[in-house]
Amino acid sequence: MKVLLDENITQKAIPVLEKYGHDVIHVLNRFEAGKCDEDVFQLALKEKRVLITLNGKDFIVFIPPQTELALHYGLIWLRGFQVTNKSYESIMNIIGDFLRSKGNSIKNAYYSMKKKGDSYEIIQRFPKEKSYLMGK
Repeated sequence: MKVLLDENITQKAIPVLEKYGHDVIHVLNRFEAGKCDEDVFQLALKEKRVLITLNGKDFIVFIPPQTELALHYGLIWLRGFQVTNKSYESIMNIIGDFLRSKGNSIKNAYYSMKKKGDSYEIIQRFPKEKSYLMGK
């Protein structure tokens, strides 16, 4: 799967996701720091990449149900927690495995990932479906 990491996700996450077979780039591979969210989202569309971000509220305005956009390639919002140097590897392992299991079905979907006890839960927010409880 093709993945775009937003500026607020450490670039150290790239090799973690690549080991799951994903084609991963970071926003800073294409733009200078501070690029506007609309340009970042347009890059994800142009390159057919799922976008992973900490500030999903800035991106959900570009996708259904907020807009009539016909196609996007998925959004994962890491919500309510920070990806630190200590936690990024386990979080990205969970996301890497999740994306591998979902395949192309992530198109036109928006997910939020939340901390739940000692693990993480990935919840499909749009279209409404189900949640996935993932390991540590």
